[in-house]
Amino acid sequence: MKNILVPTDFSDCAHEAVELGFEFAKKASAEIHFLHLVRTPVDWVKLPLEKEDFYPEIKEEIGLAKSKLSQLKRKAEKMGLVCQTFLVYDKGREEIDMHIEHHKHDFVIMGSHGAKGFKEFIGTNTQRVVRNSPVPVFIVKKRPEKFEIKNIVFASTFEEDVQGPFQKVVEFAELMKAKIHLLYVNVPYHFKETDESDNNMRTFLDKCPKGTCTINIYNALDEERGIQKFTESINADVIAITTHGKSGIMKMISPSITESLVNHSDIPIFSVNIKIK
Repeated sequence: MKNILVPTDFSDCAHEAVELGFEFAKKASAEIHFLHLVRTPVDWVKLPLEKEDFYPEIKEEIGLAKSKLSQLKRKAEKMGLVCQTFLVYDKGREEIDMHIEHHKHDFVIMGSHGAKGFKEFIGTNTQRVVRNSPVPVFIVKKRPEKFEIKNIVFASTFEEDVQGPFQKVVEFAELMKAKIHLLYVNVPYHFKETDESDNNMRTFLDKCPKGTCTINIYNALDEERGIQKFTESINADVIAITTHGKSGIMKMISPSITESLVNHSDIPIFSVNIKIK
């Protein structure tokens, strides 16, 4: 974790991500970037200065955003952190993807309001970033007053090649000095005998720092419920999970457990794309 990106809309949940960003950056001695997107009715960059007054509400919004970004930069610099801020006009969520690639970020922190009903169906910006990000994304809704990461649940089927994503979880756990709990949720429609799932998980133990991983099998009616129930049972601080980056019709046929957890879980989510190296 050397270069952290925190997209922010200055909402309450974005504030939680900002504060975590500061904490993670301090712990990792990482650079931190704050990115804010402003939707404008015209191409603001090419708009002549004298015509900005035709859009007083947009002009006020931009001025406020610049002020808030400056405050974040001053706070970061007081903490001894290297910080950059970016205000981007009339761009969508794709700007975050381009920013990650251009500035070589290796970690993204975002706040989430969650989503239900129709909003959950059409997706949120956080979901879209989770789906497309080539680097790990940490999603938080509400941060406890004293936020410590001591226990991380890594949920997987352990059937696919998730060694690459798992290594990112290990690196994060080492930074936080946290313990990893490997979790396989046994469900009726994909039932496995204990020996099989246990053996699959044991192949991951040699990737763990010595003594920091446990093996766990939890029976549940569906994966999401099992992950949440197990996480609550051990009072874990973070759920780590891989995503396949599904979109379009495939997402409708086979919804992402990761994105569903982002919507429904109050516990922070550490998401890693299955294709990560």
